[in-house]
Amino acid sequence: MPADDKLAPAPAVPSLSRATRIARTICLGIAAAALAYLLFKTYQMSDRPGYDFRYIWAAGDLWLHGINPYDEVYHQIAAHKIDEGHKPEMWVYPPNWWILSIPFGLLDLRAANVVWNVANTALILGTCSLLSTAYITAFPAAAHALRHRIGVNPAIAIFSALLFLTATLEATGILYSVGQTTLISTFGIAVMLRARVDGNTLAEAAGLALVLTKPQIGLQLAVLMLLLDARSRRVLLYAMLISALLSVPASIVAPTAILDFVHNVTNYDGFANNANLPQSMTGLRLALWELFAHDTGNLIGTALSLAAMVLACTGPLRLCRAADPAVQAWQVLGLATAIVVAISPLHIYDFVLIVVVLPLLLRAGPGALILALIGAALIWRSENLADFTGFHAPGVDIFPGSRIAMIGAFAFLLAVAATVLRLNRGTGPGT
Repeated sequence: MPADDKLAPAPAVPSLSRATRIARTICLGIAAAALAYLLFKTYQMSDRPGYDFRYIWAAGDLWLHGINPYDEVYHQIAAHKIDEGHKPEMWVYPPNWWILSIPFGLLDLRAANVVWNVANTALILGTCSLLSTAYITAFPAAAHALRHRIGVNPAIAIFSALLFLTATLEATGILYSVGQTTLISTFGIAVMLRARVDGNTLAEAAGLALVLTKPQIGLQLAVLMLLLDARSRRVLLYAMLISALLSVPASIVAPTAILDFVHNVTNYDGFANNANLPQSMTGLRLALWELFAHDTGNLIGTALSLAAMVLACTGPLRLCRAADPAVQAWQVLGLATAIVVAISPLHIYDFVLIVVVLPLLLRAGPGALILALIGAALIWRSENLADFTGFHAPGVDIFPGSRIAMIGAFAFLLAVAATVLRLNRGTGPGT
């Protein structure tokens, strides 16, 4: 090799502008702060096993010992093994929870609670990552424009923003505190969305199977898949097969597990629990109770929500079929998730589901964006707002912010519907 070639300088690497470095530092900083906060919540709850997590732990422990947790003996054994705090009364999760609860039954309650919240943090990280990459895949031109404006990889920017917003969401803090399961469903919808953008039917089915672990949410997405198109029906079929396979071990322990589950759910609807009162819940159940002082119960409330999903599939969601497949994925699953949050009888902690919809609102027009911001603000700190203003249903002592969260959810739904309509009319920026 000639000497001159040996001495030739390496090509210069373009340096990042000062503004880009600052923007990137901000993105990484807020992501790090959000992660640190979630880990702090895990530490904070390390010696306080959540009210709802105790149910999961007790079921895992019973299944490990070959005992059917749907039996009345569930409460007796749980009360014997849990030395302080709440003692679970009734197991009302479906049999596909065998595989999810068994690992926690192997540990003592406090260690299992720590692992549970670490897993929740991993689910949040996975959800934010899937949503950010799915958005960029569906809206490449918009992602390019975002990169031009902020000078940072849009995947990093969207991921960081989603992680920060999820970490600071009131629903997330409650989830870590009580040990609820909605983050599994949220992650499942994110998997479905990313898989639909990529055209991966099996992965989408796996995501739906995760959502089905929380039936009051999963059933509505199952209706969506049933009524949407042939590909979606295949997704539903595969998801049902996956759920059935996951239920096999529980059925070996108790061949009547499915029937026992249905029996317990039916009984639980009238169970004397303050958290199960209409004024502590959201959706149409709370709305009808507020307007007519009549409680439909969770089963009828869920049926009304399913009816709303059927109407959406024959109306608004049908508009999404002409869109590009990747854009259609965001429209369909975004609007369906917003419907679930607004209409279903849920608790405030279930509102972590709105995280799935947030990237879609980057495509919103000014009016819809303002409406979404109002709705999100009401949802983000509904409990604090209820305490400060006193604006809550009379006699409520658990989740007094449900009324405010419900109003925010309806505003959020209108904003998402307006965004979907805008995209279908082609009036928004190009994708």
